[in-house]
Amino acid sequence: METKKFGPNKSMTLTEPMDTWLSAGLRDFAVPEAAGSSARVFLLKYEPLAGDYLAYPVIKVMRPDKQQYALPLFRNEVQILDALSDVPGVTPMLGLGFMQVNEGVWPGEIAPLSTSLKEKASAMRIEGSMDLYSPEETQTFLSELDSRVAEDWLAFIILPRRWEDNLYLRCDSGYTRGEFKRTFSVANALQAGMQICDIIQAAHEKDIVYLDHKVLHYFWNEPRQKVFVLDWNIGRKIGDNNGQDVLKFDVLQFSARALHHLMTGRQAPGSVNVGPNKPEEIQNAPAQYEPVWTYDDHKRLSEDEMAVLGSAIQGEFTTAQALGHELKALYEKRRSTA
Repeated sequence: METKKFGPNKSMTLTEPMDTWLSAGLRDFAVPEAAGSSARVFLLKYEPLAGDYLAYPVIKVMRPDKQQYALPLFRNEVQILDALSDVPGVTPMLGLGFMQVNEGVWPGEIAPLSTSLKEKASAMRIEGSMDLYSPEETQTFLSELDSRVAEDWLAFIILPRRWEDNLYLRCDSGYTRGEFKRTFSVANALQAGMQICDIIQAAHEKDIVYLDHKVLHYFWNEPRQKVFVLDWNIGRKIGDNNGQDVLKFDVLQFSARALHHLMTGRQAPGSVNVGPNKPEEIQNAPAQYEPVWTYDDHKRLSEDEMAVLGSAIQGEFTTAQALGHELKALYEKRRSTA
């Protein structure tokens, strides 16, 4: 652990918000749905964690007005990221710790899409000190978490900034103005779905569920054809009681929210809306969803693809591995007929 000062003209500075806007291609969008219920996220200018190409990371900070609500969510996320540190596609922790603000006021949630808005949205004027831990010191951080928050420290996690296209902007029919079929093909959707199933299965094998499967938590690296996921704070480690039911529910939530969105441009009707979701919203979500196909769905998807997606949102897949196997078969079939 090392103590650092942050603020203007310091070696460590919080700057632009990363939770009020998203990018895809060369376009930036103000996206209110990207806001989190328990944390704010800012770019962190700190060269020791920027890598060889000066790719500054982001810092996810506990909301100062929601510390008790955010506390268990931060604990969950840190424990999960520590357990999944070797899983491909999971955005890893670069550091974590506690901060106290001595000067400045947290900015409002503003998308910095102009020069004037960028200044209003920035946390650059925030000054204070932080105790910074390495990922190898996670257990020490966890042992201090309750007492530190009780003393008004704000917990934080440092993560790599995702430079890839956010999948919400690539596949949502609203943000793409109905052109998602050109910005994200069905083959891409099946490929991303397969990879997400691999991530979910790896988590399930460690008794971890993700649960918050809104598609804006996923990013697509076009050159590598690879998906990345972030934000595990609503996820949790499960016990022996009704464990299989919870794992199956996690597969259902992925199917109804992310997979349906990737393949049709929208979530399954009746699923939890995209936004700053709380754990109880997802826990109280339906146990199955009835397929509702549009004219565009019939044009975009094959009968086999609609059959698999329909079965998935009705809760017929008990494991992510089984669903991933079906998506792979659909992907290979679509490639063979391209």
